[in-house]
Amino acid sequence: MWRSLNGTVKIQITSADPAGVICSLYGHGIPVENVHYVDELTFHCQVQRQYTKRVIALVDRRADQWKILSHKGIFWSFQRLINRPVLVAGVLIFILLTIFLPTRIYFFCVEGNASVPDQYILELASEYGISFGAVRREIRSEQVKNALLHAIPQLEWVGINTAGCVATISVRERQVAEPAQPVRGISSIVAIRDGVVQEVTVTGGSAACRPGQAVRAGQVLISGYTDCGLSIRAERAKGEIYATTNRQMMFILPENFVQRGHRVSQNQRFSIIIGKKRINFYQDSGNLDATCVKMYEENYVTLPGGFQLPIAIVTETWIDYESAAPAATVEENSRTMSSLAQDYLRSQMVAGTILSKDESFSQRDGFLLLYGKYGCLEMIGQERSEEIITP
Repeated sequence: MWRSLNGTVKIQITSADPAGVICSLYGHGIPVENVHYVDELTFHCQVQRQYTKRVIALVDRRADQWKILSHKGIFWSFQRLINRPVLVAGVLIFILLTIFLPTRIYFFCVEGNASVPDQYILELASEYGISFGAVRREIRSEQVKNALLHAIPQLEWVGINTAGCVATISVRERQVAEPAQPVRGISSIVAIRDGVVQEVTVTGGSAACRPGQAVRAGQVLISGYTDCGLSIRAERAKGEIYATTNRQMMFILPENFVQRGHRVSQNQRFSIIIGKKRINFYQDSGNLDATCVKMYEENYVTLPGGFQLPIAIVTETWIDYESAAPAATVEENSRTMSSLAQDYLRSQMVAGTILSKDESFSQRDGFLLLYGKYGCLEMIGQERSEEIITP
């Protein structure tokens, strides 16, 4: 360790009497290490830094030649570093910033708010110590929490977390439940499709149909008016009416089509937005085909305190996929069409199921056509408000 701190010098000496030179060095109290003969007249040796001048003086008195080959040790590394003042200043500044910056708050973030603006929360927080350049040790989180909850009634909870130079203010707003509006007025339940009634369930109003009865679209199924003998009670009709219905559908599928396959490549393109101008760092028409997908992302420059500059870095990710034509037979396409048609039919029902189907397939002009007739059991009742006429 001491030799590394002190430093050593590797010297090449050329002399007619190399052994005499080595003996002379030892005779003057100069320790020599790692002696290596290059040839009969030249050898390398290693001496400590403080003996370098004495070795050179001794060799010069003997009229021999010398040459310094290298320097080793921490001393020489530090010496080379001192000869680069700009680098030393940069390292010192970096060390000071590393020590000083984490003790201060320079960036702010607000999360969890929806109706209360970020700037309003930051302005109030700055009044209680969370401001640009604030000392982290001096921030009293409980004091700031209580102050924000008192100043902003919309907040239910506040939390403050600091990490490095960033202070994150997490809030939770109060959930104000809107009072339920009472349902008023008179309504009836009418049929939305033609069908034959199979099941009638009435929980409000009076039934205007019965199982086995054929009804048309728009016909009243449950009336909001109930005859009580001496009076008529008016209310909102409630209930469910299930009926068997007939539906027809035509589904078209191309015989030859191309679908997206595996990912082939991915490229990123960058641009910058300054105000309303955009500067692209690439050349491209921007027209995409079916095998390419583009993902767009904008990141705006934000100053400490939450101030956003009209400058954004735009990252576009272009992903290319291989295109492949699925090798499916007509039978497989027919089964696919039948499944898609039935899924679509179920999504059009309020509630119900498909009881029967009669499907036929045909090919025409490069397309596969599906003609289907379906018998369904579905709920056909829909509420309709009744108009009240007063004299």
